[in-house]
Amino acid sequence: MSEAVGQARKYMTEATQGRGSESVETPLVQSRREGRLALLCLSSPPVNTLTPELRRALLAAFEAAESAPEVQAIVLMAEGTSFCTGFPADTLAAEEPAPSLNTVCDRIEACSKPVIAALHGSTLEAGFALALAAHYRVIGRRSRLGAPEITLGLVPTGGVTQRLPRLVGPGVALEILLSGRPVPAPQALKLGLVDEMADSKSPAEAAIALAERFLVGERGPRPTRAIARGLRDGEAYMKEIAARRAEIKGARIAAPARIVDCVEAALILPFEAGVARESVARADCFDSEEAKALRHAYFSERRAARLDGVEGLRPAEIGELGLVGTGSLALGIAVTALDHGLKVRLLGSAADQLVVAEQRITTAYTRAEQQGQITAEVRRERLAQFTATTRTDSLSGAGLVIEASAASTEARARLLARLEEFLPEDCVLATVADHGFAQMARDLAHPERFLGLHFCAPSQAIRVVELALRDDVSKQALVTAHGFVKRLGKVPVTLRARDGLIANRVQEAVWAAVDVLLLMGVRPARIDRVMREYGFPAGPCETMDALGLDHMRGAVAQFFATEGRRGKEAGQGFYDYASGQGPDDTVAEAILADLRAQGGVPELELSDRDISERLLLAAANAGARLLQAGVVMRPVDIDVVMMLAKGYPRYHGGPMKAADLMGIFQAEKRLKSFAAAAPDIWEPATLWHELSKNGDNFEKLNLL
Repeated sequence: MSEAVGQARKYMTEATQGRGSESVETPLVQSRREGRLALLCLSSPPVNTLTPELRRALLAAFEAAESAPEVQAIVLMAEGTSFCTGFPADTLAAEEPAPSLNTVCDRIEACSKPVIAALHGSTLEAGFALALAAHYRVIGRRSRLGAPEITLGLVPTGGVTQRLPRLVGPGVALEILLSGRPVPAPQALKLGLVDEMADSKSPAEAAIALAERFLVGERGPRPTRAIARGLRDGEAYMKEIAARRAEIKGARIAAPARIVDCVEAALILPFEAGVARESVARADCFDSEEAKALRHAYFSERRAARLDGVEGLRPAEIGELGLVGTGSLALGIAVTALDHGLKVRLLGSAADQLVVAEQRITTAYTRAEQQGQITAEVRRERLAQFTATTRTDSLSGAGLVIEASAASTEARARLLARLEEFLPEDCVLATVADHGFAQMARDLAHPERFLGLHFCAPSQAIRVVELALRDDVSKQALVTAHGFVKRLGKVPVTLRARDGLIANRVQEAVWAAVDVLLLMGVRPARIDRVMREYGFPAGPCETMDALGLDHMRGAVAQFFATEGRRGKEAGQGFYDYASGQGPDDTVAEAILADLRAQGGVPELELSDRDISERLLLAAANAGARLLQAGVVMRPVDIDVVMMLAKGYPRYHGGPMKAADLMGIFQAEKRLKSFAAAAPDIWEPATLWHELSKNGDNFEKLNLL
């Protein structure tokens, strides 16, 4: 084994061990010479975000390596968990300070000596640009690379929209750029994004070995801008561009269309002109309201998941999860936990229920294997970690027990008290309920370890969990529950345990506002259309029909339910669901017209904007009341829950961000104009006036 390969292993060892006490003196780019190779290592772990300082160091390292006559090839690698995940999230700008990413990428690509990039972990955003600028790429088997900028409403920078289609053609390039999904290593190799996948070696070792082979074979640089395989068939290229334009027509954010424009430019413009178009497109998108909201959504998830006031405490290790309940919510939590390496012991009250539960878990993993999502070995491993039992004492080995039944508050309280008898004192006890916390805690011997973990259905798919804290909960229980939620790959939003929490309190305010609109003369189909056009995946009336009107609290929904119109499952609710036809609200509107006539309620002429603002401000006002009552710590907590759990469109940023974008003064004014119709919904919380008076907004409250 060459000294260079040994050095690569040393770099990887340092990456796993950290930078130690000498980290202050460690250069941002470590440069070492091994024979005829220069090894350049990004040394800003864990993910080597591309700060201006790191860009300057990288430029200097390339200048030095290229000017050294004894160096004949350069290997670019990195410390930490990832090669490079892009710019620091809190420093995103329309144009980054000098040296720009374009400058760095152009310098790498113009190098007169072959540059081989060793990619490990995640190579995303600006890191992807660096990788494409290198002449050759080697990737680890478990690594991934991609351009997630679309999720922030942005066009990539660093020439990504110009280099990527040259390598893989317009179809694949646009799939990567418009989806924002990272490409796993095996697929990247198949597509031609990388030249080699490291199996038995680390990516750094494999890249060094490739560089040494290049030296023997006298293989030189291969600038990506000079590659034309993706541009060869101009007619097919433009057909793909036209097809993608048709697909994204009507998109609610500007970035998709601008990305298509940039990929088109890769074929019809010189490389430098294409990069210039990319820069202009990114700057244009950056200041749009949608991009601001998407960035707010991105940062909000991280801010909401932050846990303050628990310095020095670490989550207790949870090797086994205890789950009580056999319904869909409990089974969804079980699958999620199994997928993340936890043992799961499911407690049910009857053997036949457990048989059905086991069958559903087995079916879920069998289907995943058949669809190629997991291997047979993984399926066997996960099923081996699952146990179903009727014995309460079998949960004694669990580090966390979650009560996930569908019982009443009284029954839940009795169940939790019985469970506690078999649990060690350091076991955290939780419920998925969103109300009744005080009653459930009343008979517990150790209420300080009891809290709420409100999962929303479907629990496998919804990425947020409301972590409801009672006033006397211990910090250790909080930290352990918080760590558990993060281990499941979900966002824990912490709030005080009050009935309804965030998701259901805000949602119910919206549904109450729908009730009022229906009595004002607005048809269900119109309400749904307006809210879908705003960006919701489904309108509120069709959502309530799907959930069942007999589960709704609104007077109109309850009246419909008593008339047998219980929702979609019953075949009729706000809509009639006749076989072979789309949902029809004609009968419902006739019933509503009769109700209005009986009550002497006049129909109002409302614009689409009137409808959307009444519903959106009902949500924002409910959020303001939660903040005012101290139930929620930050407005972003409300935004995150509503985006992740209730389908609030990310490009609007959540109800509190939408209120900020409307303007606090204007939002309060509109609320006052609506309040006479239903003060319990629209009478502005006093917080609106306080913010308006002081020139503040909800975003400023996030910074407190």
